[in-house]
Amino acid sequence: MRWILIAILVLFFISGCSQEPTSISSTFIGGTEGISVTFKDIAPPSEFNQGEDVAVKVILKNDGEYDVVTGNANAKIYGINVADFGLSGDYKSNVGLLRGMGEFLEEGGEQEINFGNLNYNQEVTNSRDFTIRSKVCYPYQTRAEIGVCIKSSTSEEAGETICSLSGEKVIAGSVSGAPIQITSLTQETRGSNQVRFDIMIENQGGGNVYSEDVTCDELDDDMIRLNNNDKLTLEVLSPLDVLCSFRSGEDSSVGEIELDNNIEKVSCWMDVEDVYDDILKIRLKYMYTDTTSKDITIFEI
Repeated sequence: MRWILIAILVLFFISGCSQEPTSISSTFIGGTEGISVTFKDIAPPSEFNQGEDVAVKVILKNDGEYDVVTGNANAKIYGINVADFGLSGDYKSNVGLLRGMGEFLEEGGEQEINFGNLNYNQEVTNSRDFTIRSKVCYPYQTRAEIGVCIKSSTSEEAGETICSLSGEKVIAGSVSGAPIQITSLTQETRGSNQVRFDIMIENQGGGNVYSEDVTCDELDDDMIRLNNNDKLTLEVLSPLDVLCSFRSGEDSSVGEIELDNNIEKVSCWMDVEDVYDDILKIRLKYMYTDTTSKDITIFEI
């Protein structure tokens, strides 16, 4: 009997050691990036001669988790007198899908935008320094699937322990990679039969956010840019009976919010008849812009 027990213990130990470690998967990869813009190496070079034809190209790279379709990622050259350089100040768009990061794509897609050749034919004495800039403008979305507790104050007082309202609900992997992030979600009861969700939204990217229904060309107008700055759309996809308080005064599952110093808190709620775990699904929609720059020196010939 003794040897049988020892053999069983040895088999149990070997079995336990050979098991694969448990893998915990997340819904999203996460991150605070969208589409970045950078000048391609030596396009333009840092130094070149007056009257020389020089290529100007930028690379657009999708470092977030939202796919941007053909024609929706727009880049332009600005910050110099483009006519003096023989360039256009118009936007040029991506010619194919800019795929975001995902389960089967460790890095997001990228594309090259070719602005043609610059040629500076103005007078130069010895040398002149300039800073050439490029801007990218694109629509983007942030998605969130956050585990929440659906419980009323009555259930809380009755000691229901299926789930807990306390604590931070946003965890790693619950918000998609994007420049606009949901950084916090906390809960508490509201009245006797409602639960409230306090949602913190922040611009954590390096660029600016604008209303989803404005175009890139319109954002070149100072007044339109000012009137649409820091605005975005929040939509609660599920549960279906969640309502939120928006600045418009309407209580709805979808509406416009405005960031103040890159941050805004939105309060939402729903009626509760039972106690259960659920997933709060949220979508944020907006336009986003980011920029890059490069110093160049033009020499006299």
